[in-house]
Parts: sequence; structure tokens; C-alpha cells
Amino acid sequence: MAGFPATSYASDIELPELDRNASIEISADAGNRWQQGAYEVWLLRGNCRIAQATGLVECREAVVWVLRREANDDRPTKVIAYCEGQVSASESRHHFRMIESTWFGRFQTRAAATFRVLRVSGQPDVLPPIYRRAMAKFEPGPPPAIMQTQFLSSPSGGPTIITPEAGAVPAGTRRIRAYPRSNQDVQAAWYADPQTNQWVALISSGVNLIIDGMEGIGALDIAADRLVIWTRNAGEPDLSGRRPQDARMPLEVYMEGNIVFRQGERVIYADRMYYDVANQVGTVLGAEILTPVEGYQGLLRLRSEIVQQSGEGRFFAKDAFITSSRMGYPSYRLQAGDIEFTDVQRQAVDAWTGMPLVNPETEEPVIEHQRQAVARNNWLYLGPAPIFYWPSIATDLEEPSFYLRRVRVKNDSIFGTQVLTDWNAYELLGIRNRPAGTRWDISFDYLSKRGFGHGTTFSYDRPNFLGLQGPTRGLFDYWGIYDNGEDHLGTNRKNLTPEVDYRHRLLWQHRQRFENNIQLTGEVGWLSDRNFLEQYFEREWDEFKDMSTGAELKQLNGNRSWSLNADARLNPFFTETEWLPRFDHFWMGQPLFGMLTWYEHSSAGYARFRRAAAPKNPADQPFSYLPWERADKAEGERLSTRHEIDLPLQLGPIKCTPYVLGELAHWGADLNGDDINRAYGQAGVRATMPIWRVDPTVESQLWNVHGLAHKLELQFEFLVADANRGMDNLPLYDNLDDNSIEASRRRFLTNTFGIPSIVPPAAADLDSIGKRAFDERYYALRYGLASHVASPSTEIADDLMAMRLGLHQRWQTKRGLPGARRIIDWITFDTNMTVFPETQRDNYGKAVGLWDYDFRWHVGDRTTVVSDGIFDFFQDGQQIATVGVFFNRPPRGSLFVGMRFLEGPMQSHTLSASYSYWMSPKWVSTFGTSIDFAKQGNLGQSFTLTRIGESLLVSAGFNVDPIRGDFGVGIAVEPRFLPKGRLNSMTGARIPPAGAFGLE
Repeated sequence: MAGFPATSYASDIELPELDRNASIEISADAGNRWQQGAYEVWLLRGNCRIAQATGLVECREAVVWVLRREANDDRPTKVIAYCEGQVSASESRHHFRMIESTWFGRFQTRAAATFRVLRVSGQPDVLPPIYRRAMAKFEPGPPPAIMQTQFLSSPSGGPTIITPEAGAVPAGTRRIRAYPRSNQDVQAAWYADPQTNQWVALISSGVNLIIDGMEGIGALDIAADRLVIWTRNAGEPDLSGRRPQDARMPLEVYMEGNIVFRQGERVIYADRMYYDVANQVGTVLGAEILTPVEGYQGLLRLRSEIVQQSGEGRFFAKDAFITSSRMGYPSYRLQAGDIEFTDVQRQAVDAWTGMPLVNPETEEPVIEHQRQAVARNNWLYLGPAPIFYWPSIATDLEEPSFYLRRVRVKNDSIFGTQVLTDWNAYELLGIRNRPAGTRWDISFDYLSKRGFGHGTTFSYDRPNFLGLQGPTRGLFDYWGIYDNGEDHLGTNRKNLTPEVDYRHRLLWQHRQRFENNIQLTGEVGWLSDRNFLEQYFEREWDEFKDMSTGAELKQLNGNRSWSLNADARLNPFFTETEWLPRFDHFWMGQPLFGMLTWYEHSSAGYARFRRAAAPKNPADQPFSYLPWERADKAEGERLSTRHEIDLPLQLGPIKCTPYVLGELAHWGADLNGDDINRAYGQAGVRATMPIWRVDPTVESQLWNVHGLAHKLELQFEFLVADANRGMDNLPLYDNLDDNSIEASRRRFLTNTFGIPSIVPPAAADLDSIGKRAFDERYYALRYGLASHVASPSTEIADDLMAMRLGLHQRWQTKRGLPGARRIIDWITFDTNMTVFPETQRDNYGKAVGLWDYDFRWHVGDRTTVVSDGIFDFFQDGQQIATVGVFFNRPPRGSLFVGMRFLEGPMQSHTLSASYSYWMSPKWVSTFGTSIDFAKQGNLGQSFTLTRIGESLLVSAGFNVDPIRGDFGVGIAVEPRFLPKGRLNSMTGARIPPAGAFGLE
């Protein structure tokens, strides 16, 4: 997820309306429960979670008030919650998500409100600060002038009155307070040794001991069934807190029975424990340490029979294991002979100013952790069996997985048997103090038909870079292989010998933001050969942006921006433009004289256009250059300035905007190597008119319609454009398509139109309507790319006359329980078309073109019918239409069935279907298929079955790719200690990380 500031302000934003017929489920690791008037009050700690229908709130601590409905009462049960600590509030149906430091909100249900809390106690003796902050939200108002008295239950039946001490503990002293852990009073017996002034206290009843005045991050909170206290004092020590003690005095505590030891955000659970308060050392028997990990939903867990604390935040454990699971002996864990564990808690500081950060709501310091561990004689366990040994590990435990991040085993006809592994580089190399906000992985892969692959991935998200202050994000990714096989890239492109023996991909992306909205972006993209991405990283080839090499410095200032960038070409098999350098300036929507609006984009740069080299392998055919690639290279300056002036007018219900647009541009080299100047002008008028009607009497139980509002907007634009130079002789210095699309177009020219391979097409080769329409430059022109001041391609501009018509409409209704209904879009239908008066020049002899539509019908909250399409009506023009149905049944799964029709130079009638289904708490399956009923036939299938283990996800499946002639099977084993988005993308279902909700 994008980075959030260390401090954020409290939010009272309510979740979108939830289903009141759905029950409310509340869970936490520990909590206190008591009655406060008509309200049932819960004070929850650790992995707090409140869920109702599609709404979910997660946090570290919470105060919850419950007003339960009486029998035969129509009023719902009310739940009021105040949450603190990495609060995440989300509602999946409306794609609502909020992350804050605190949140206050309400829930209502006509069903039940249930609690699942592992350890429940009664009302605490002293209510913690979070309760006071929660009450300030529950009953807002000025703070009371008189501090309220806490009333605690006593065995005698009457209240025990404790008056809190005002003010902070005096410097150099500490305050010791003892409160009963239950309804039984504290039973402390003091024994004195007059010769040494040593006092020993025996407390045999449950006790909650609070020691204030600790240096660092705050009080020490100890809860145990039995305590022994050793200290020195002139008189009998005071356990009421009224008489502070010298902080230099020895103070030792021995604890037994259900120990909960808290300091800051660290919690230790133990059977027996000794602790020296003054020196912060101790010994813990049967210890379990739980501590939060940034960015992870669960808690990190250290379990050991013996743990020794040797100083502030320093622990030594024998025969221990580290995991995120709450099971006694989880199936995925790091077992070590001995572990040195350090958990240093410090106050966070602002990256810009260096000043300490304070929570503005609580006025308490913001705590950051440095968790480090050095373990020796380590075994990584999967189930009962050790699978990996490493003599030493050093890590800062920012991630609760160890050594091995991922293992996949596959087999197919292209790569053979594959064993793909990803490892934590910091842990393998024993790097103890890794830079904060970084992740480093190493890949070791074996592909039986291709060779041994290797690579590394390094990502960073830091507040500075190389000493320069400013939020920084980046990624370095490298993977290479000595390839001794052949490429299989589809029909007529099988058994291709690679152009080089050693093949690789190197990618580095970097972005840093500075003061005054200045941003630096850089990228390096280097490939060994033209087919490497398509063979090994097909999804990147098909879907990701092109890899490039360059840098850009940019500043945003209101409605203005400027940028300076330089680009170089490292991959000679792709057509690219090198900018040495280029400057752009934008000024958008600037009011002029109180009635006009001005837009501007000016650019100046020195360009080197470089055409892609032809394939070295003669079998890698067909290959044809595109019309704008006739020149092998073109080099020269490019200067342009484009402006638009609008005159917005409100004519009754119609908003009308006459406008004029003009551009002056100069190129130092066209496709013939000559310089060229172009003047371009465009004039037109845009108009919109909204229309609506509401009929509250429309009712249908079948379609769940309660009232109907029809809203539509009519859009109109007429333009006339003229250029004194055409764009035929201009190379595309700013490419319109990605490299993968351009590669398909080069093969398409030969396969479909018979244009000879390698030779650039001449004008005569493009005389037919279908061939010319296939040129992406003319498609962009007809679609109106030249009508935008911020057009991404300066070269696209030519003579044009067009009238664009649009109709955007939606039907809205109300759904939900009576009295709590919400407005939803029931049906949406948008359509646009373009009329070309100059039919022969602008639209290949047809008056109408570029007709499109987009239809959405939300039949129910979980069922949607969709359809969209775009059509041209000249010979061989594109005609594309799709229709499909989505079924969503969270959290069980989802289903999609759709049909896509494509007519024109290519024909395709493709049926696509996919589903993900959570069959049981332990099993999830996904399936996808595509079949072309026109020419290609079967396009492929994939199936995956995933077992959700206590600590591991084990997936097995197969995939069929008839286009490449490939069939493969695979098995993947991954820890459940992954980000939620990664888990969801793997299985298609919402799988929480291991230990996110405590014991499963």
C-alpha cells in the first residue's frame, strides 16, 4: 500500500450503510468487560476486529459500548466503538477504505452482537488513558474541573475509593501502585530486614502492579496471580502510589501464574518470571513474547522455555522458535538453538524536521520499533519435518517469514520441470542492520529445458535517499539465464533459437519527492533480446508499461507544471526516441479577464528517433516496419507550443463553450531528413445539457426497486481543424502504442494485408481503406487526440471536421431496510458517436463512425450484467462487442461468464468464463477458460486448487495454452505471512494472514 504518515488525525467518518440484518462479530486477544448503566462495556486489546456484513474495522485497541435490544423490541442492538492503533476501516461493496490512527463509529443490527475474546477479565482497577479518550468521543464536551473518583468493587460489597494522583512522577523517582486483578482485594504482607533496610512483600492474590517513572517509553504494567517484591526503603514501601520511591533503589519482582507483562507495545505472556526493574534484566520461564510488526495484520511470536532479558529490550532465548502463528507448534516456523532478540522502542521523529512525533489526539509519543534477532543453529520447519538448515541468521524481523519466501514446482513443454525459489537475502547473508523500509530477495531457479536462472529484487520505501530528504520509492529487479533451449511464442513462431545465449532483464525504477512539489523520476530498462520478455515474463510484456531508460525532474504548482527529462535507448530491437533533453511546460484552466479560460502546453527538445532493428533470426517472421518507421533514424530539434482559449456560457439549462485552439510546431527532421514547420488551428463549440426526472411511486419487489430517478446528460461538440502540413512524413517521436502492440502490428501487416516483410510500406501499399484504417495515427486523429492541449503526441494533427454526440444516462433507485435505504445506480448506459461531414477525407467514405456504448445493470447487490462495444462502418472497420455477467458472493467466491465478438480484419467470437470458490475453510479453487468459436478454437484453460493450512498455502493446478502448444502442471508452497493483496491475488478469495485473528 502507499505509505501513510507516521501521525494521522482521528476520523469520525462512518462506514457506508451496512446490512442491519447481519450480525456483528467482535474479536480480540484480551479484554475487560463490565456494565455501565444500560451499556455493556468492553475494553479490548490485541488484534481487535469488528465485522458486520461487508464492513470491517481492525485495530490494536478498542473501547466498545453495547446497548442490546430487549426481547420483543423492534429497536436494533447498538454497538459504539472507539479504536486506536493502525486502524483500518473498510467496506468492500462500495470500495471504501480508510486508515487512521483513531476511529469512532457506530453499528446497528437486528441480529446478534457476539464477542470472541481469548482472555476476559472484569473492570480494571484504574481505567487506562484510552478509556478517557474514548469517553471524550462518546460524550464530547469540556473536561471536568474536578477529577472523577474511580469506584472499584471490594469483597465486602461496598466500593473502594481510590483517588488518582495528579501530575507526573517527580524526576528521579518512581511510583508503585498495586490493584486487585479481580474482585479480591490485594493481600500484601511485608517483611523487613532492619540491618539491610530490605523489604520483601508477598502477594498471594491476583494483582495488577503498575510502576511509573520508568525511563524511555512509559509505565511498566504487570499482572500475575502471585508476586514477590524485593526493595530497599527507609520505611515500609507504599503500594498506593502516594509516596514515590527513589528510582535508584533496587526493585526486583518475582511473578507466577498467568503473567501478562506489558511495556510500551511489547507484551510477554509467561508461567514464571523474575525481573530487576532498576537494571531492566530478568528471566522468563515458559515465555511467549508477542510484538507487532509494521504492515502486518498479525503479531510476531517468540516462544521459548527460557528467556533471559539482559537489558532494555534485549532478550536471549534457548531452544526457541519464531513464528506468526498462534498454534502450539505451528507447521511453519524457524527453530533455533539460541536467539538473541532485541526490541528497542524509541520515539519516532519527523523525517523533514527531525522533531519528535506526538499523537495529536492522545498527546502521547509515537513509538517506532527496531526489532533485531541473531539466531544460531537454525532449522526451517514445514510441518514436523525440517527442510532447510542455516548456521546463522541476522535479521530485523520486519517480516515474519524466514529465509525462504516462496517455492514453486512446475512442469510444462516449454520450460520443462521447474523449481523456482525466492530467498530473503538479508537473512542469508547475515546482514543484521538492514536499512529501514527496504526488502532484498534472491532468486535461484532451475528449468530443465532452459537452464539455471538467477536474479535479485531490491525495493525501497524510505524518507530519504543518499542523504537527500524526501519520500523515496524504488525497485531494482534483475533476472538472467544461460538459455540452452528454444522460444515458443505462438502460431508460426515456435522453435525459435534465441538471438543471444545469456538472456536477462534489468529494471530499475526510482521516484523521490522534495519540497515545493518537486519530483525526480528515473528508470533504467535493459533487455538482452527482443523476445525475452514475451517468453519469460509474458504478463509484463502484455500489460505493463514499456521498459525505458531516462530521468525526469518535475514540479507541480497549482494549475501549472514544468518538467525536464532526458531519455536514452538501450534496447536496439525496439523503436524509441532519445531526448537530449526535453522541456515541457503546462498551464491548465487559467481564468482570463473574468470570462475566458486559457490552456497551454509548450515543449522544446532535441530528439533522436531510432527505428527497431530487424530480427537476427531469419525464422522470426513475419516482420514489417510500420508506415511511420520508413526512416531508419531521424535527428533534430522539436519545438512546439499549443494553446486553447474557451468562452464558457450558461444558456439556460445548456452549458455552451465556444473555443479556439492553435499550435505552432517545428521539427528538425522528418522521415526524409528535412526540417518541417507546421501551423495547426482548430475552432469549435462544446455543449452539455443535463435532464432528470424522479418518480418515487415506482415499486418492484422482484427487481428491488423503490422509487426511480432518471438522469441523463446530452453532450455535443462540433469542430473544424486545419493543418498546413500533413502528418504522413513525420516519425512518431512520441509513440502511441506499447512495444507489444507495435510488434503485433508488424506481423499483422504481412499476415493480413500481404505487405512484404522487412521493407517499409510505401504509400501505394496503404491505398485500401482497411490498410489505412489500420494505421494507428489516423485512428488517433479521428478519435480527437489533436483536440487536447495536453495531447501525448505532438505529431498527431491534421485536417478534420467532426461532430461528436454523446448521451450519458443512469437510472437510480433506493435499496436497503425501510428507514435506512441508500441510493444506488441501478442501470447506467452511455453512448457516443462521431459524424464526419467530409466523409472521404476523414472517415473512408462513411458519415458515421466511432460509435461506442457502455451498459451496466446492477440487478442486485451481487449480480451485474455488463456490455460494451465500439463500431466503425467502413469496409474492414473494427466492430467489437462484449456481454457478460458477474456474480459475487463474498466471502464464498465469484463467477464471470462473458462473450466477446470481434469483426473486421480479424474475426473472433470468444467465450470466457472464470470463477473462484471457497469450498470450505480449508480449500479454495479457481478456474478460467477461453474458447474462440470463429477461427482459433480453444485458447486455453487454467485450474488451481489451494489448501489453506494453518501456516502455509499449498496450491496445485494445471494450465493449457494451445496457441503455444503448451501444457503445464505446478505446485506452489507459500507462507501465509504475506500481504493481504498478495494472498487475494493468488487464490481469488479473501484469506487472512496466519495469526491475524489469534488462534485458528
